[in-house]
Amino acid sequence: MSVTKVQKVKIKYPKQPVWTCFAAFLRTVFKRPQIINLAGELPTKAIYVANHSAMAGPVVYNLYFPVPHAPWGAYPMLGGYKSRFRYLRDVYFVQKRGMNKAFASFLATFEACFSIWIYKGMHVIPSFPDGRLLKTLRISLNHLENNRAVMVFPEHSETGYHETLTGFSAGFVVLAERYYKLHGEHIPIYPIYYHKDKRKMVVGKAYTLDDFKDKKSRNGVADEFCKITNRLFTDYVEGKTE
Repeated sequence: MSVTKVQKVKIKYPKQPVWTCFAAFLRTVFKRPQIINLAGELPTKAIYVANHSAMAGPVVYNLYFPVPHAPWGAYPMLGGYKSRFRYLRDVYFVQKRGMNKAFASFLATFEACFSIWIYKGMHVIPSFPDGRLLKTLRISLNHLENNRAVMVFPEHSETGYHETLTGFSAGFVVLAERYYKLHGEHIPIYPIYYHKDKRKMVVGKAYTLDDFKDKKSRNGVADEFCKITNRLFTDYVEGKTE
């Protein structure tokens, strides 16, 4: 993948009235979690790698995570109504949540109507699984240039969302590589684990690509980060460490 210098684009982050109203309601549904910060001061120019925790994670991170950020999200959810409906029904509700198609269709019909405003209010970056990842990287680098952190949800969720994460995709590794090649310095990458039922969010210490020099591939780095994130769950969410 070639490296093209990113021209800094000033990004404005206006408040979205629809999202503001939804956020007020969502705070009554998702209560503030206990945040266990093992990392100290959290910078805005950083990549935060987090578990998804089904639908709850991205919402709770947006409401309560102390650093303003732009999250990666499935690109169909930023398309037209049909695109959002089909993704919600076929991928999110049926494939990942295991619902029957009739009930999934009912939920998707409703949620596809307003989900676009939530995504826009959260400043979601469209994440592509193919060559269009270049667009995801360009937008992400522009956010970082505007001192807005980027949050990525790389967990493998084809069989649903699991407490113990089964693997990570390597898109965030590519983003960290692009940043290094453009700036000549490593960007910090922070692991995060959120557990909805126990209302705990654990922020691990920062790593950089330089910490994984012994790994021979991007997937190797991603796998190691998955293990690190799982340790946050076992050590701090399951109660072994306070």
